[in-house]
Amino acid sequence: MGTFNTGGIAAELEKFDGLVKGTDEACRKAVEAGGKALAERLKEAAPVYTGNRRDIKPGALKKSVKAGKVEYNPADGYNTDVGPVGKDHGEPLAKIGNILEYGRSNMPAQPWFNPTVSRAEAEVTGAMQKAFEEAQSNG
Repeated sequence: MGTFNTGGIAAELEKFDGLVKGTDEACRKAVEAGGKALAERLKEAAPVYTGNRRDIKPGALKKSVKAGKVEYNPADGYNTDVGPVGKDHGEPLAKIGNILEYGRSNMPAQPWFNPTVSRAEAEVTGAMQKAFEEAQSNG
């Protein structure tokens, strides 16, 4: 009867264990970096109110764009919400951003969110990849 020796695989398993241990934190850092990169592009693209209403703060939408806290759930993995937060003149800025994006019957659409997300895809992916690789090499 023959024997099976697994002694040579131990070093490879140890390397794999080292990579796996840092993966969760690397994923968290990658999503955080991607969220920040996208938030910056959205801030640049957000429309600024130029009308005469005194109850509306010019630039409130632009200033409100943020990346949220990185969260994890088993179904979707790591994620963060990126977009306007807070209120201006009693209205949620996310609602105002949505109205600007799609318009309404008395106002034409001013697409800013979706086109920016599309244009920023490569930059966001690059930021995520860089953060992931840096976290893996430091772990």
